[in-house]
Amino acid sequence: MVEDRAKVVDGVIRERRTSKVMADAPLPAVDARAMVEALAATAGWAPFHRVAARVHQESGALTSIVPWRFYLLDADGCRALRQALLERGNTSKIPRMLAAASALVQATWLPNPPKGPVTGLFEATEENMEHVAAAGAAVQNLLLAATARGIRSYWSSGAALRGPEAFGWMGIPSGEILLGSLFLFPADTGEAEVSPGSHRDRRGAPADWARWVDLDFDRGVAAAGGA
Repeated sequence: MVEDRAKVVDGVIRERRTSKVMADAPLPAVDARAMVEALAATAGWAPFHRVAARVHQESGALTSIVPWRFYLLDADGCRALRQALLERGNTSKIPRMLAAASALVQATWLPNPPKGPVTGLFEATEENMEHVAAAGAAVQNLLLAATARGIRSYWSSGAALRGPEAFGWMGIPSGEILLGSLFLFPADTGEAEVSPGSHRDRRGAPADWARWVDLDFDRGVAAAGGA
């Protein structure tokens, strides 16, 4: 029984792949709200080490201690967002994906308030690194749950969707940072263009990214001493 379950899980992980679906004209809107809520619920079982800073628990409608947030947009919302971007002259692939998507999930992570000057988006601390890792685990959970249901998905960096205007439209607090815009697509994509990820078959064999280590405590002392 354990082996059977392991085969199912391993199969879903291997099956997950990037599918960028793009349409020039909006596809019929599919009601996927219940499905997306189920995906978000499953994603929420990701591990996390540090709780979110209190300011994030008190700054918006979402009050969980987890260091991530998911903002869900249904198919009609995706079409409206597409139109708003087009009216502002957006020529990226984002409007074409919004034309095809059955849902969009804006996944953010919650940085701790900085204790000093910050260069870049956030203060480079171990706790913030752990928050990013936890949010990434939640995103992967969502993508795997989608794959298990036969749903195509694409994890985008967000482009225009990570800016303050888009955050304002969706009511996302400015103190949060977008980890990814997760596009979910219907099974029937009609004549829409479906583009696979470009790196899937380039990752190499496990031996290229994992190895057993041989402990050498003298080497460790030397490395610590700068020799």
